[in-house]
Amino acid sequence: MKDGGLIKRARRGDISAFAEAFSEVEEEIYRVAFLYVKNRDDALDIVQETALSCFQNAKKLREAKYFKTWAVRIAINRSLDFLRKSGRTIPLGEDLSGVPAAGGDEAEAIARITLEDLLNRLDEAEKSVILLKYHCGYTFSEIAKMLKIPPGTAKSVCYRAISKLRKEKGGEL
Repeated sequence: MKDGGLIKRARRGDISAFAEAFSEVEEEIYRVAFLYVKNRDDALDIVQETALSCFQNAKKLREAKYFKTWAVRIAINRSLDFLRKSGRTIPLGEDLSGVPAAGGDEAEAIARITLEDLLNRLDEAEKSVILLKYHCGYTFSEIAKMLKIPPGTAKSVCYRAISKLRKEKGGEL
């Protein structure tokens, strides 16, 4: 987040400051939501729900520098809630060649196919840690804060997930 002042103003109820701050993280929130729900319209709905939730709860954010981390966590929770409420699960082996990138860039979507295919083989905790670590580039410390788990647990979940995928792929990872 470039401007902590935007978040401070947003916490005081400034809608335009919030809109500007949220626009900086909106693309990443869409990608995270899409990785979970696999549907453009549902992912866009989750982005809207995340924006509303972030605005309504902005006063609860203690430090402006964690806005992005906090917003992504809300998006993950909204995505998981959506999947639970709809009774949907993410199918294994789904053909993801038609995944629309948030900005419409097909090359970017193709580059993410491998990650998405692998994520489909993990449980929710493993998927969240792997997604945040390797797709979003967060540190284990940041992941721990987002998921409210100890950093050591974040590392353990990550390495367990990688080990699980290696076994499934016959050691190819």
